[in-house]
Amino acid sequence: MIHVKEHKEPQHGRRCEKFVTPKKLYLPLSQHIGKPAELKVKLKDQVNAFDALAEYSALVSSRIHAPLGGVVTAIDNCPHPVLLRSLGVTLQCTGDSPQLTQREHIENLHKDELLGIIKDAGIVGMGGACFPTYLKLSPPQPVDTFLVNGCECEPYLACDYRLMEEETESILRGAELVARIIDPKQIYFCIEENKPAAIKKFNLALSMKKYRLPESRLVILKSQYPQGGERQLIHQVTRRAVPCGKLPFDVGCLVQNVATLCAIYEAVYFSKPLVERIVTFAGDCLREPKNLWVKIGTSIKELFDEKILEFDREPEKVIHGGPMMGISIENLDYPILKGTSGVLFFSKDEVAPLEGVCIRCGRCVDACPMNLFPSEIIRRVKHKQFDRLDEVFLSDCIECGCCTYVCPAKIPLVHYIKEGKRYAPKNK
Repeated sequence: MIHVKEHKEPQHGRRCEKFVTPKKLYLPLSQHIGKPAELKVKLKDQVNAFDALAEYSALVSSRIHAPLGGVVTAIDNCPHPVLLRSLGVTLQCTGDSPQLTQREHIENLHKDELLGIIKDAGIVGMGGACFPTYLKLSPPQPVDTFLVNGCECEPYLACDYRLMEEETESILRGAELVARIIDPKQIYFCIEENKPAAIKKFNLALSMKKYRLPESRLVILKSQYPQGGERQLIHQVTRRAVPCGKLPFDVGCLVQNVATLCAIYEAVYFSKPLVERIVTFAGDCLREPKNLWVKIGTSIKELFDEKILEFDREPEKVIHGGPMMGISIENLDYPILKGTSGVLFFSKDEVAPLEGVCIRCGRCVDACPMNLFPSEIIRRVKHKQFDRLDEVFLSDCIECGCCTYVCPAKIPLVHYIKEGKRYAPKNK
């Protein structure tokens, strides 16, 4: 692991604001790992808030819901930060969010009923992986250890921190529900030491013993990157190593991000699908960084059109996500997705200089948390030796960006790694 400049102030101290009235929503059918959702609406359909616009279409898939009531004005390719363009629904908003009412007899819900609610709510991993949550909570073998991931080790991002401070009860109730489903022997609530207010809140809440949880412990970790990665977190806390090609349940563990737990709580207690999330907007080009509750599908451009966000100066680069694992986007037309944790705006002063020549220093090898050989992967990609990338374990790369961060030649190694994954034979 490496130490990176955190740049989390003043975002850590900014309470979340709400932007609840977007005029239009752009909802791609691919907002999760797996097969795109299957469209269920037609052009000019009138829909209500929380209606399903698209259904899960395979085992690994997820529903897409209408965050607000409105009219379907387009079904076409829309901007997507990862896929560039993706089939999606454009919704002209005409309605407000419905009043939430609490579901009755939650304590009587069976494990399968809880999983059904989570599946129907379209919940995916909100830490960035976007794996359908109902499937993750159905491991093929028992797990004894449940890790709640509150590390948020990416620089600039503060959405999980604000959620832990402002929605502590929701996260703990979500953890209760997950514990009912997977029946672990122990739970670790994992928070990095640079989040003192969240640590204080969880320490107090757990000491009150009012939650129906198995043996639970708050683990305070040193601030390192990429500590929030599942494999790294599991090893750091339990000393169990997840072998290459295996998953956390193979070593008896399951990890859930705090935002995902909050979404599980809202789905079970209030029948609310995943239609909004907290997003951090930061960078040296913004007049004021903010943490905003934003409806899924809201375009970044509308936040500026409505003066929710304002520029001090024009950005040289806009990054969808964090600076380490995020993706550069060429304009503000992209929508907020289920997995969007942040959008960053950087001036020319903050953008890395042009790519240099590899000097074979080995720093990328030392920094790689997966013990890979990044410079050799890049060499093969540049020479278009895509059929030889499996020899250097390309698929084990988690695209954390540590190699790029430490490279003295400023080579965008993760960019080349993503290109290699795109063209490797097994991905064709």
